Amino acid sequence: MPGLIGEVGAEPTFSIVVPTFRRPDALGETLAAILRLDYRNDRYEVIVVDDGADDETARVVKRLRGGGVELMLEAQPHRGAARARNRGARLATGEMLLFCDDDVILDPPYLRLQLSARERHGDAVISGTWRFSPTAIEALERSPFGRYRIALERGFREHTGGRPLDGDPCRLVMPLLGSGNLAVRRDRFWEIGGFDEDFPVAGAEDQDFSMRARAAGALLLLDTNIHCFHNDNRLTLREYCAREERSAQTMPYLARKYPTELSQTAYVRENCPIRAGDPPLLVMKKLIKAVLAGKAVLELLHRFVDLAEAAHGPERLLRRLYRTLLGIHLFRGFRQSWRA
Repeated sequence: MPGLIGEVGAEPTFSIVVPTFRRPDALGETLAAILRLDYRNDRYEVIVVDDGADDETARVVKRLRGGGVELMLEAQPHRGAARARNRGARLATGEMLLFCDDDVILDPPYLRLQLSARERHGDAVISGTWRFSPTAIEALERSPFGRYRIALERGFREHTGGRPLDGDPCRLVMPLLGSGNLAVRRDRFWEIGGFDEDFPVAGAEDQDFSMRARAAGALLLLDTNIHCFHNDNRLTLREYCAREERSAQTMPYLARKYPTELSQTAYVRENCPIRAGDPPLLVMKKLIKAVLAGKAVLELLHRFVDLAEAAHGPERLLRRLYRTLLGIHLFRGFRQSWRA
């Protein structure tokens, strides 16, 4: 692939790395939006890393080539998002790296707004804010679980844990940033050490990168002037719980890597095995979770929720059931990895 040649006084060059795993429809929309960015075609390149060498993914990339932006496909065995992002970063020639998930749709001015934030705040690690795409909202609104998801993600956005930078409520200094849309100078990325490839699946690898970035003195910035859409097609409770259970498998690794910071957090304390010093109420909670997390019992709980939805049960009750099931799946994922 031809490198991006730097020019004195020209716009910085970007390498946009898109890790993907068997989601060709979502990937196609993500790439189409990237190829429409309001930025010179010869100043950015796109590197799709297929974490599983899927024929459908290859067809999507082939169909979208030829629009003036360099679009590269790199395939690897299924080794997880962290390794896929690093592989793309190793192939990158741009001055800036932008990691973009395969279900994220960037607004046309995205790259220019990233540069504006960097001009104002220096060599930061910067993420934009996101909301569900109109297509995803339309689909989610049709079911009680979909409406629960909309409310859940809205709550995440409203409680970021960040603080305004220099009194600016639109730019927040964050303790952690997700990797769904994350820009960092390429040299800085490798100074921080890239993503830890020991994380087997997508989950806490971005939290780990954030913690190492902060330790290296990097500013983590969430700029709410930079927008993108989340085009998530996980529309059912079972699909969402399966994703969260896989993600939870990465948390024990993170907890062991940062024992001082994380061993006493509520998430770890409530999901790790019973240990000395646990209060009786916590012990009881863990025992109940262990029973409910059994395969047969969990399937019965899912069927009960299916019946409650079919009977048009009150959404307040359904949301409690959703929270319970989600908590059990997080427990299952955490415990599976904790024993490994």
